[in-house]
Amino acid sequence: MMYGDILDSIFDLCVQTVTVYHKTDDEITKTVYDRAFFEFDATRTISKTGSRDVNSFLLIIPGEDVKLHTGDKVILGEGPDISTREEWAQFIPGKVEGLVVIRNADPKYWDGIQTHVESGG
Repeated sequence: MMYGDILDSIFDLCVQTVTVYHKTDDEITKTVYDRAFFEFDATRTISKTGSRDVNSFLLIIPGEDVKLHTGDKVILGEGPDISTREEWAQFIPGKVEGLVVIRNADPKYWDGIQTHVESGG
């Protein structure tokens, strides 16, 4: 079994399409990945003051060249084009259903080669 075959079998569940948006001072980039695992999780905690719902997610994208950053925005499927500061400011989870913001991004390596990136928020 070749190295690539091993990785393919490990990432059998990465069958979703996601769009990742990354903003720098100068531009907003949109990257569509057609091989991802994107899972949402809702948790309810109850305290003396009441209940609180917390939504989190796990995103795994296989590949050597995948770059995810804290603050990147992700949506399931192929998302809309976002090109202006005003559009970026309105493109928030409270206004766009299914949109999440990456809070951590952790590249994973095997034998010195990046195999995938795990992120969540």
